[in-house]
Amino acid sequence: MITKRMFLGIEIPEQIQEEVERCQLGLSTAKWVKKENLHLTLQFFGNLNLEQINLLRQILKEVKMNSFLMKLKQPKVFYKKQKILWLKGEPEEKVIELRNYILKILSKNDEFINFYHQFKKEKFLPHVTIARLNIVNYKKLNEYLITYEDFNTNEFLVDNFVLYSSTLLPEGAQYTKEEVYSLL
Repeated sequence: MITKRMFLGIEIPEQIQEEVERCQLGLSTAKWVKKENLHLTLQFFGNLNLEQINLLRQILKEVKMNSFLMKLKQPKVFYKKQKILWLKGEPEEKVIELRNYILKILSKNDEFINFYHQFKKEKFLPHVTIARLNIVNYKKLNEYLITYEDFNTNEFLVDNFVLYSSTLLPEGAQYTKEEVYSLL
C-alpha cells in the first residue's frame, strides 16, 4: 500500500524567511533549516494511505476561519535527545485556535477520530524550527540565545494553511505542497 508522510503547516513568506536567515548564524555545530523549508507545523499525521489523503483533502475544504497576523520571535531550545532551536509563533492563541478548529472538523469523520483523540492530548506550542543541534557547546548556545533574545520578525498575514507531504532524504527532509487552503 502506498503511503506518504503528511502534515499541515503554515508557510513562512519569503520576506520573513530572509529575516529568519539573519539569525541563523553563530553556531558552528547547528544544522540550519533551509529558508525554503521554514514552516510552522499545525499537525503531523505521519504515514497516510492515498484514500486517507484524499479524504483529508476533502475535509480540510470545510475549514472556514479568518486570516490573522503573526510574527516569529526569540529563539529558544527544546532539550530532547537532539536539541532543536526554534522561534515562537505569536500570537499563539490564533495559531492554536486554527489548529483546534481543524482538529474539531477532523473529529467529525470516523477515519480521523482516533487521530483527533491522540492529537488533542499533545501539548501544542506554535513554533518554527530553525536548526537542529547534534553536538552542543552550551556556552556558545547560551551566548546565541542572549544575542538574539530580542529577535522579532515583521508581522505577516496568515491567510492560508498547507497540506504538505514530507520525504526523508539523507540531506534532510524535502517538503511538497500537496494543497493550499485559504482562510477568510
